[in-house]
Amino acid sequence: MAALSAGRDTRPDAGNTVYYERHRPERTLLYQIIAEYYPAFLDLMSAQGRALPVNVQREFEDYLRCGRLEQVSCGCAVSAATRRNW
Repeated sequence: MAALSAGRDTRPDAGNTVYYERHRPERTLLYQIIAEYYPAFLDLMSAQGRALPVNVQREFEDYLRCGRLEQVSCGCAVSAATRRNW
């Protein structure tokens, strides 16, 4: 896993200039752990004849999609026009 920094931009502040930086969930440790181990965990559960409740699966999958620009139909309330401008 690479070094993580999903929060504020670390650039030096140029006076009182305010700028926007998109949150990047894929850079967080939690996101990387879930992305790496969740599919294998589902496979293990399936091999044991068990399954996570549908709502739990949906939460994990929505979490992995939300905030990712390549996900056109994510569960987030972001319009297509806004995604194109990112």
